[in-house]
Amino acid sequence: MYLALRELRHHRLRSLLIGGIVSLIAFMVFMLTGLTRGLAHDNAALLIETPATHFVTTRDAEGVFTRSFLTPDTVSRLQAVAGPTATPTAQSFATFSRGERQLSGVLMGVPPGSFMNPTAQQGQPLKAGSTGAVVDESLQEEGVRLGDTLTLKPGGETLQVIGFTRAARLNHQPVVFVTLEHWQTLNPRLQGTVNTVALNTGAPNTGGAAARAAQVAGVSVHTRAEALQELPGYREEQGSLIMIQVFLIVVAAFVLAVFFYVLTLQKTPQFGLLKAIGASTRTLAGSLLAQMMILSVLAVTVAALVTLGAAALLPSGLPFALTAPTVLGASALLIAVAALSSLLSLGSIARVDPLIAIGTST
Repeated sequence: MYLALRELRHHRLRSLLIGGIVSLIAFMVFMLTGLTRGLAHDNAALLIETPATHFVTTRDAEGVFTRSFLTPDTVSRLQAVAGPTATPTAQSFATFSRGERQLSGVLMGVPPGSFMNPTAQQGQPLKAGSTGAVVDESLQEEGVRLGDTLTLKPGGETLQVIGFTRAARLNHQPVVFVTLEHWQTLNPRLQGTVNTVALNTGAPNTGGAAARAAQVAGVSVHTRAEALQELPGYREEQGSLIMIQVFLIVVAAFVLAVFFYVLTLQKTPQFGLLKAIGASTRTLAGSLLAQMMILSVLAVTVAALVTLGAAALLPSGLPFALTAPTVLGASALLIAVAALSSLLSLGSIARVDPLIAIGTST
């Protein structure tokens, strides 16, 4: 540690340049991580935050809600075996207008009083017989207010906004909740079918509900995580962003490895001299590792602080989510990558011959 600190102080400019590069790489990793999590939440907040643990769809739909059409008879059989808490839900994409402004969203029908009924953060929740709608609070950014009337296109049916809820977005669109009965009135061509039946196996007296539901002919049961992966576009979007993160971390490993390797080669005479006067390979390797860890920890800390500051300045409509545990996890990964990248340099130190190194320097 003593040698590491002395060298860092002696070569301040070099240390700042290396630390700056590590900080930039870490900043890009943090920003991409925040964007990845933000897009995931914006794409599937409804599934991520839902209390449902399993979803039942028709077998041929392969977990895609919009391709599943469960008949009233199938729903009755599912409720008979899985219990009365098995909750049918239906969804469809909708275009609606507020005044002269045209908007789009996901129209979802849920039974009032069920665990799928959204909690109204403002206004009133859905009740039996209600013809109003509880909508995601992101629509407030589009100028929608309590009491406003949304006109569905092209039929012209109207929905009054009676409440706002949180974390209700699907396919990057706000969810508009109505009662299941009213949803079926707005979609008569579907003849009373629903897209899925939601199960909450964590509720009292629901043990084994998923297994019993799977025994009903013509249906398949999916966990929430499985349903999330089957959401159209979700897996592809997340896969692309995660691959960018992986490549960025791989590049960071190569950059750091090359930097420390070149520095090690430049200091070969000094290492040889230190070995000649009694310094062990372990001491020299520890010094190099300490330098790398000090630079990496300081650089990653600076990058994390800058990222959190930049996140506070981002526009509210930009899907970005970065929590302290996520930052800590990404920081630990980057520091571990930096430690691994030093292995090449450690090998060079072990191979330094004091006589050859001293002879090279004279």
